[in-house]
This record gives sequence, structure tokens and C-alpha cells, in this order.
Amino acid sequence: MSDKIIEFIKRNNSNLIVQGAITLLFPEYFLRKYFQGNAGRNNNWRGKKAGLTISFDCDYPKDVTAMPELIAMLNKYPFKTSFACVGHWIEKYPDEHRAIVDSGHEIVNHTYSHPDNELLNPGRKFKTISRGEKKEEIEKCHEICLRVLGYEPKGCRIPHFKNLFTDQIYGILKELGYAYSSSTHLMNTDTRGMPFRASEGIIEFPLSTCPRHPFTVFDTWHSFNSPRLAYRMVHRTEEEYIGLFKWLIDTAVETNSYINIYIDPADIHKMKRMKEILDYIRAQDIWVATYEEMLGGIK
Repeated sequence: MSDKIIEFIKRNNSNLIVQGAITLLFPEYFLRKYFQGNAGRNNNWRGKKAGLTISFDCDYPKDVTAMPELIAMLNKYPFKTSFACVGHWIEKYPDEHRAIVDSGHEIVNHTYSHPDNELLNPGRKFKTISRGEKKEEIEKCHEICLRVLGYEPKGCRIPHFKNLFTDQIYGILKELGYAYSSSTHLMNTDTRGMPFRASEGIIEFPLSTCPRHPFTVFDTWHSFNSPRLAYRMVHRTEEEYIGLFKWLIDTAVETNSYINIYIDPADIHKMKRMKEILDYIRAQDIWVATYEEMLGGIK
């Protein structure tokens, strides 16, 4: 597959016909070719062949209550991860969130009320609220992190990203003194999934997409919980999820790429073999780091 074809697909990544054709005919082949554009580049992975960030979106109380078990598991490994946290839940569950900081993991500002969260903010989409409201959501979460946890986030993840992404976020983050965002996915970038300097000098860490659904973020919700028939038919078991996770890791190492995967903590109970994934990652020639740790190597 030529670079011109790949660029055509990327430019038309919101076209349902293009999405359907790639997904039905050769999704893994396409995504591997997409990543191969990174091979041989001067990527700063601390002497490793690839880079990886693992993050956890803590959007609901069920995510928060799953965190102690998750953190206890992570603490057995030599790398740190990132937790995208909602200000309202930090206030309500301070001890669970304090454990993130005490264990050396990173907190990412995920807004105060996660607009469109059916428990806190139903129907109020982050993309469509005013700029002032967007800024207020991020400012309030930041203030709570500082007051409750004594922690100042350096980056932000907007709710739902993907088709709800708005690059208006970069100007807001600059005004608030933030360094990075992880709010879109690799098919919406020109860097084949690599971190890049977006507008206003903000570093963007795009999320990786699914090897079976290259236009959809690879996350546990779409793997285990989505009601969409296309997802339910293609992969639903933990065995399939682990296989795809390993595929992304192997492809990153093969192509010197960056992989950015997020997990919903509440889904950990559906992943009895999470330790197998972490063991696999530890054994690979890949630098596992938080977003903040990765900032220094980006030009």
C-alpha cells in the first residue's frame, strides 16, 4: 500500500464508505502499513525500540472503586501509568485518588464533570459548550487536584475525544499553563500516531486505534461493552482483547512507533489476565512512561 493511498484514507477518515471498506477488507494490514511510516525515524524512546503510555479513564464511581486493586497490581511493575480523573469524583473519593499520587502515577485533568456523563452532566457535550464553560471545567478540576491532593496536573484529556474533539482546547490549555493533551486519536493526525507539537505549543499524545477497527480508539469499552453489532461480532472475549493488545505492542516495536492505550478501570474485573498483559509489556524492548515523562523527548 503506497503512502499516497494511506494519505488519501487518512484525509477521508470520517467517510463511512472509506471506514467500512478498510474495516471489512484489511484493517490490520492497513494499520501496520500506517505505522511503518515511523520506521527509521529519530524517535527518542530512551534507547528502546518503541514508546508506550498506558492510561486509565476514571469516569464513574465503578472506575474509582476498582482503582485500589488496579494500583496494587501496577505497583509490582517498574513503570508508571496515567489516570485521567474527573474533579467531582476526586472530591467524593479523595483517598482512592490520593493513592494514585502516593504510588507515583500521573493524574491527567479530565474536567470537573465530564460533560455528557450520564450521572453528572447528561446531554452536555464538551465540544458544543462555550469556550468559557470548557475552560471552567478544566480550571475547576485543576483547583480540586491541588486542594484535595496537593497535585498539579500538567495535561488534560477532554471527554470522549474522537468525533467530539475540538482543537479549541489548545488555546485554553496554554492559558492555564498546561503542557500537553491526549484528546484525539491517531487517524486524526498527520504523524502516524506519534506525539506532536500542536497549536499553541501544546504537545498532543494521540490515542491508538483498534487493529480490527482502525478508525476507533482501542479501549476496553469498545472491546467489551459497546452495543454496536460490528464490535460484538469481531471481538468480545478477553482472549481477543489480549491478542489485539499484543499486536499493537509488537507492531510498535517493529516500526519504532508510539502506542497510547487507555483502559476503563471498571473493566479490570473482566480482564482476569491483566497481569499477562503487563508481563508481556515488561518483556518487550519498549519504553513505558507517563505523558509527563515523555514530554522531554519531543521537539
